[in-house]
Amino acid sequence: MLLDTLLQPAISVMNKLPFKFKIIFSASILFLLLIVPAHHLLLDYWAKKDQCRQELLDLEMHKGSEVQDQKAMVLAKQKEIEEKYFLLFLGFLLIIFSALYLFVALYRSLAESLRRLEHASHEIANGETGVQLMSDVKDEIGRAVTAFNSMSQRLTEDLSFLDGYKMAIDETSIVSKTDLSGNITYANKLFCHFSGYTQEELIGQPHNIVRHPDMPKEAFKELWETIQCKKIWKGVIKNRNKSGGYYIVDATILPILDSHNNILEYVAVRHDITELIQSREALAKHKVDFVTKLPNKNQLLEDIVRIERPILFYLNIDAFMKLNDLYGSSVGDQVLIHMADLLKKIVLPAEATVYRVYNDEFVLLFEEGRVHLGNIKERLYKIMHDIEESTIDCNAPECISFTVSGGVSHYQLDSDYEKLILYASIARYRAKLQNKKFLIYDSSMANEENYAQNIAWIKRIKQGIRNDGFVPYFQPIIDNLTGKVVKYEALVRMVSEDGTVTSPFFFLEIAKKAKLYSHITRIVLDKTLEVFRDHAELECSINLSTEDIIDRETREYICAKLSDYPHPEKVVFEITESEEITDFKTVNAFIRRMRSFGVKISIDDFGTGYANFEYILNLDVDYIKIDGSLIKHIDTDEESRILVEAIIAFSKKLGTKTVVEFVHSEEVYDEIVALGADYAQGYYIGKPEATLDIEH
Repeated sequence: MLLDTLLQPAISVMNKLPFKFKIIFSASILFLLLIVPAHHLLLDYWAKKDQCRQELLDLEMHKGSEVQDQKAMVLAKQKEIEEKYFLLFLGFLLIIFSALYLFVALYRSLAESLRRLEHASHEIANGETGVQLMSDVKDEIGRAVTAFNSMSQRLTEDLSFLDGYKMAIDETSIVSKTDLSGNITYANKLFCHFSGYTQEELIGQPHNIVRHPDMPKEAFKELWETIQCKKIWKGVIKNRNKSGGYYIVDATILPILDSHNNILEYVAVRHDITELIQSREALAKHKVDFVTKLPNKNQLLEDIVRIERPILFYLNIDAFMKLNDLYGSSVGDQVLIHMADLLKKIVLPAEATVYRVYNDEFVLLFEEGRVHLGNIKERLYKIMHDIEESTIDCNAPECISFTVSGGVSHYQLDSDYEKLILYASIARYRAKLQNKKFLIYDSSMANEENYAQNIAWIKRIKQGIRNDGFVPYFQPIIDNLTGKVVKYEALVRMVSEDGTVTSPFFFLEIAKKAKLYSHITRIVLDKTLEVFRDHAELECSINLSTEDIIDRETREYICAKLSDYPHPEKVVFEITESEEITDFKTVNAFIRRMRSFGVKISIDDFGTGYANFEYILNLDVDYIKIDGSLIKHIDTDEESRILVEAIIAFSKKLGTKTVVEFVHSEEVYDEIVALGADYAQGYYIGKPEATLDIEH
C-alpha cells in the first residue's frame, strides 16, 4: 500500500506521456543514475593523477639514486591508476550501451506488439471480422493479444448472428433508415419493390416521397413526437408507390441511440398488410348474404339511414341452434334459404325489403307511407302466421316446420336510425321472455339494451380469448426514496383485430358474470411472467380477485406457473375486491402457500369499499395500495390528506409498505412523499405501456 502511494505520482505522469516518450524518459532516468557515479569516479581519477604529477614535480627538485627509485615508484603508481580507471570507465560504458541496447530492443518489441494491436483494432472498426494475432510470448503483452483474439472471436460470432438477423429482416420486411431530418439513408430491396423506386432514387430523399395523401398530417406529427422522445412508434401507414398506387404497412419505427443517449438515426421496419386490409374492406363492403342471397346487415345500415320514416321488424327462428344440431348444418342452411324465399313471397318488394342480418335473424324494413304504423300489427301477425304454416322437406326423415318471434322499432323512437336495429332486437328478446309473438319497443325496455350490449361484449371477450386478444400493459412504480422504478403493475387490456385497445372498465364485470374471468387471469399471468423472466431486478404486480383465489383450478394453475418460474420472490399478487371477503380461511391458506414460493401480497384499493382496516388485521400482507379516490385531490382536500396520513402511519406500525396510485401531478407526488408513502404509481410517474420502459 505504501509503495502504491509512493508510485502514484510517477504513474500519473507516465500515463500522460506517449509510449515512445515513456521509454525515452525511463532511459534518461537510468542514464542519470549511471552518470553520477561515473562523474565521481572521473573526479577521483583526476585527483589521484594530479597527486602523482605533483609528487613527480617535487622529486625533480632533488637528485640521487634514491630519488630515481621514488620517481619510478610514482610512475608505476600512476600507470596502475590509469589502467584501473580505464577498466572502470570501460565497464561503465559497457553498462550504458547495454542498457541503451536493451531499452531500444524493449521499445521495438512493445511498439511492434502495440502496432499490431492498433492495426487489428482499426481493421475491426472498419468492419473486418475474424481478425486474429499470432503471439508466442506468455508475458503481459502475450496475454493482451490472447484477450484480443478472444474478443475478436466473440465479436465475429455476434456479428454473424446479427448478420443472420439482418438478413432475415431484410428478406421478410420493408426496412429503411433515415437521418435526424427524415431523409432516407438506407432502403432495402423490399422497400424498393413495394415503393417502385430504385435505391438511387430513394437515398437522400425525405420519407414523404412515399406519403399517401389519405394519411392525415396529425398521424405523422404524433409519430415524430414519439420517436424524438426516444420511444418506439407502432402503427399502420398507407404509402403511395411511384406509379401512384398504394400499399399499406404495419410499421415499427425506433430511434437508434449512441453511447451518450443521443439519437443517431431512425430505423423503420414494416410488413405489407395491403391484402389483409383489402380483404377486410371487401368483406365490409360485401352487401349480399352468401347463403340466402338476401341483402345483409351492411346493406341494411346503408338503407335505413336513407329512409325518412323507417319501421323495422326483427324476426328470429325459434330454437334454430337445436334444429341445426339435430339435423346438421346443411339442413340448417336449407331452412335459412326456405325462410328467405318464403319472406320474399309473403312480402312484396314494394312493401318492404328483406335482410338476413345474422345467423337465423332476419329484418323486414318498412317505410311509413307504404305501410302505416297504426295498423302494422295486423300485417306482422299475418306474416308470422304464413311462415309458421309452411313446412319444408329438407331430405330429413320428416317435414320440418318452425316458429318465429319478433320485435318492432320505428322512426319515432330515435333520430339515430341505426339504433332501431338494436331496439327491435331488444323487443324480440322481451317478446320471447313473455311468450309473445312480437312486441313493439318502448322506453320500458331500456334495461334490455344493457342485456344486448352484454351479449355483444361476451362475444367479443370470447373472441379475444380465442384470438390472443388479451395482453398486459405495464405501469411503472417508483421507490420514493431513490426515485427509481423498482416494479411494474400488469394491467389487462383487450386489443381488437383493428388494433383498438379497450380498458378493463368495459369488460371485466361482464367477464366475471359470464364465467370467463378466470381465463383472462391465466392469460395475464402467463404473459406477465414471460415478460419478467429476464428481468430479475424488477418486481411485477399481478391482480387477483377473491374469485380467483377461491377457485381451486385457478389456485392450482398459479402454483404450477410459480413452480416453473425462476424468481417467484419478485412476484406480487394484488388482491382486488369486487365483494367483501367472507372466506378468510381460504384466502389466508392461499397467502401461506404463496409465501412458500417467496411471493409477496398486496391489498388493492385500500381505504374505500371493502378493502378496509379489518383486512390488514386478518390477512398477512406486504403492501397496502391506497385507493386513487383518496389521492386525486390530496394536495387540495384536507380530509383526504388526513385519511391518507392515518393509513400510512397505521401501515408503518404494522411494518407494511404503502403504494400510492393515481399520482397524476407533481403537487400530488410531493404531498404523498411528505406523508411518508413508500412507493408511487400514476400517470405522473408513467402511463401503462405494452412494453417495459426499462430506461424510465
